Amino acid sequence: MHLHEVFLEKVHQTVDLLEVFICLLVPVFLVKAAVDFFVQGQLFWRDYGVLFVQSVGGFIVAFVLVDLVEVIHDYRSR
Repeated sequence: MHLHEVFLEKVHQTVDLLEVFICLLVPVFLVKAAVDFFVQGQLFWRDYGVLFVQSVGGFIVAFVLVDLVEVIHDYRSR
């Protein structure tokens, strides 16, 4: 297998993990919105959106770096 093929396989696994992460993250944001609504009487949509994008972006960056290091390590070990 070439380096490119191994990296694409790792990226596919990361996309699967991202789907699980988003499915777990959405209920957390719904609970946070409900608590904000009951406590403060309003919703902060822009803040929720920024926090959601930062969470997903951080996840993607972290796992791309992990995948890249892992692929390079596996490729050199052969």
